[in-house]
Amino acid sequence: MTTHRLCRTLGSVVIAVAALAPSGCGTSAPSTRAADTVSPSSLLVHVDDLPTGWRSSSSPGTDYRVTVCGVDLEPQAPEAVTSVRFAQSALGPFLEEHVRVYDSGRTIEDVAEELRAALRSCSSYAARGSDPASPTAHFSVEPLTVAGAPEDSVAWRQRPDGTVPITSDLLLVPHGDAAVLLMSYAIRDTPDPAVLARAAAALPAVQ
Repeated sequence: MTTHRLCRTLGSVVIAVAALAPSGCGTSAPSTRAADTVSPSSLLVHVDDLPTGWRSSSSPGTDYRVTVCGVDLEPQAPEAVTSVRFAQSALGPFLEEHVRVYDSGRTIEDVAEELRAALRSCSSYAARGSDPASPTAHFSVEPLTVAGAPEDSVAWRQRPDGTVPITSDLLLVPHGDAAVLLMSYAIRDTPDPAVLARAAAALPAVQ
């Protein structure tokens, strides 16, 4: 994903806060899939999996690629993708899920392992979109513990440097040949870690 697109996911929300308002009229972005891959939609969390008060929101889009603390979250192109977003109000908090299916499950396992190692010493990173005119966004970052998250997953909290106080909690879960990225964020408040835990618990078991 380009970082500008990931504004709806990994932090460029700082650049496009207006795009965060939920529409309440859809649950996921159109998915693309190859005939011989698992359907990414089968890994999506549903609004009924979340506590009372959450509702379906506008799609965050399906772009994804960004480098966090030197780790490329998508070193190879996916075979299939989809995404979904939920909100409690027009100003949040929000929960997004991005699902990427690859031709090899080992890819995402390696990414999660590398990111877990990087977060032990990384405290900040800078990201920029592919468009030369897109601004560079700077984030402080720290490891995060999500209760009940799969052992091979990796979680972190990030905050943008700047005037828009958007804190994001992220959980990257290897799931067979798929990568599941969950992100909980709020515009003014710190996200509740229990939201990621609830969403992770709703993921189906790896077959």
